[in-house]
Amino acid sequence: YALLLARTDWDVPKHKGLSLFILPMKQAGIEVRPLVQITGEAHFNEVFLSDATVPDTYLLGGEGNGWRALQTALAYERSIMGDTGRGSRNSRADSLLELAREQGRLDDPAMRHQLASVLAMRELNKLTNARAKAAAAQGTSSSLMSLGKLAMSKILHTEAAVKSQLIGARALLAGPENPVADDVNFLTLNAFFTSIGGGTDQIQRNIIGERVLGLPREPEVDRDIPFRQARRS
Repeated sequence: YALLLARTDWDVPKHKGLSLFILPMKQAGIEVRPLVQITGEAHFNEVFLSDATVPDTYLLGGEGNGWRALQTALAYERSIMGDTGRGSRNSRADSLLELAREQGRLDDPAMRHQLASVLAMRELNKLTNARAKAAAAQGTSSSLMSLGKLAMSKILHTEAAVKSQLIGARALLAGPENPVADDVNFLTLNAFFTSIGGGTDQIQRNIIGERVLGLPREPEVDRDIPFRQARRS
């Protein structure tokens, strides 16, 4: 199954005429094309719908409430992605401290500073995610989940950079005969998964700016007009 956000009313503003359905994927008229990532995996897809159907009994949240229902689903996805980052394929480079210990760099003041920064970011992110989950338990799709996901993206990229520094020139190697370097490179490339999935880092910054920090919204000239009248290229 998939979640399908569909326009069901063209005579109301853009966010009000959307409905969310559970779409059965095993039917004629649905083509799924995997998108191969830089890691060689395929966790994302292009999906093409040609005369596929979905029963109205598969509607979620009521007609016209699709945007709100989808935001709740995305909030929980961001919560999961903000909690933990994916580990390496072989678990040879998952622990940043263990890798630093193996490389004999724990006594290096500059490296200790970087290690402390990453660990501090992880601890702060745990507190942010706990706060977001507490808000969600009260029935809200907390915008703080965007903050946790954005923070995890930053953490994963920073950790990958530090791990690359730790193994030095070995970061140029790959393959099963170089398991540590292979894992570090995988983690470096896979960090972009969190920067894209569940809404890009740029989208999270918009959400945080508007809903957490209270900054002005970006101009939307078509916000309150019927979608049928909205300008489209």
